[in-house]
Amino acid sequence: MNIVVAQISEDEGLNIHHLYPEGEPSLGGGADHQVGQCELTVRATRSGDKVQLVGSVRVRVTFECDRCLAPLALPVNESFDLVYVPPLGTGEERELGEHDLSLGFYQDGIIDLDDLVREQIELALPMARLCTEACRGLCPTCGANLNLNNCGCTDKVVDERWAALKGIKSKLN
Repeated sequence: MNIVVAQISEDEGLNIHHLYPEGEPSLGGGADHQVGQCELTVRATRSGDKVQLVGSVRVRVTFECDRCLAPLALPVNESFDLVYVPPLGTGEERELGEHDLSLGFYQDGIIDLDDLVREQIELALPMARLCTEACRGLCPTCGANLNLNNCGCTDKVVDERWAALKGIKSKLN
């Protein structure tokens, strides 16, 4: 979904309430995906080429635990207040100031709201996606979920290259 900057009235602004079809916008890559519908509410105001977007994104995202691969669902309800401007346009390299880091850029007079929604969802998700902080993960030998039960595999891995040294230690003691 796109906003054409020229269609945003400088006096009245523009209100958007959009309910995406199930599974859209796609988060792309990885195993993360959305469940249900994503709801976007935006109030766009414009002053010349500068556009301010204030709103929220609501969706339920499912993913797998990074350690045990158990399915999880997390509600996302993110608010945002963003400023968009056209590209700086000089073609020259320049150092970005602190103010520039809070800006978004639009091309050809169009702001892509799908990108904004994806960004807000990704920023809301935890870096480590775990079912619990104490998740024990999967056994590296048999693949059993260690949160459900112990698998009986030995934790001790013997590197055969060092087997000759084991006999030396016992002779010295």
